[in-house]
Amino acid sequence: MGSIFSLMQREQRQQEVLKVMECNQVSKRYGLVLTEEAVKQLMQCRETSLRDSGRVEFAEGILSAVIYAFCDSPYMNQEEYADNLAQLQEIFYQYKNESLDLLTDEELLRFMRRHFDETCYGDMEYLSGTCLERFARAIRQGYKTRSAKEERDEYLLRTADSEYCDLNEEGGWNVELFWQALENEF
Repeated sequence: MGSIFSLMQREQRQQEVLKVMECNQVSKRYGLVLTEEAVKQLMQCRETSLRDSGRVEFAEGILSAVIYAFCDSPYMNQEEYADNLAQLQEIFYQYKNESLDLLTDEELLRFMRRHFDETCYGDMEYLSGTCLERFARAIRQGYKTRSAKEERDEYLLRTADSEYCDLNEEGGWNVELFWQALENEF
C-alpha cells in the first residue's frame, strides 16, 4: 500500500514539474527560463515553506501562478529568477497565514505584484516587511479589499486595486503642497 502511495506521489510531482516547465513558454518572452533542476529545487523550497508555515496543499502549488504574476516585472532578471521565485513563494505562504486566509490567492498575488513593482521597486524585504505586513494587519482588523467590496476606479473604469495608499504610514507626495512651496520660494 505504501509503495502505491509513493508511486502516486512521484507521478504527481513529475506532472507538477511539467506544468511549471510549461510556464517557460510565457516567461521566455521576458528572458526568463527555468531549468528542470531549478523547478525541482523550487518545489523543495515550497515544501519547506509549507512545513515552516504549518500549511498543507492538496492540489498543485502556487508556483505557476507566481511565475505568471511576476515574469513580466521589470525587476526580474534571469540571474536571480529562481531565487526571487523561491522568496516570493515563501512570502506568499507566510502572508496567506498572516492574513488568516481571508484573501484569495489572486488578491494576494495581485497586491504582491503591484507593490513589488510600484512601491518596493523590486525590494523583497520592503515588500514582505512593510507593505505586506501592513496589508495583513489591516485584513486581520477587518479591512475589506476593494475587490471584495467590488469598488471600481471610475476614471479607468476598472476594478480599483491600488490599496497600499490606504495603508501607507509614510507621508505621501502632495502636488499642491509642492507648487505652494515653489511659489513661496520664488
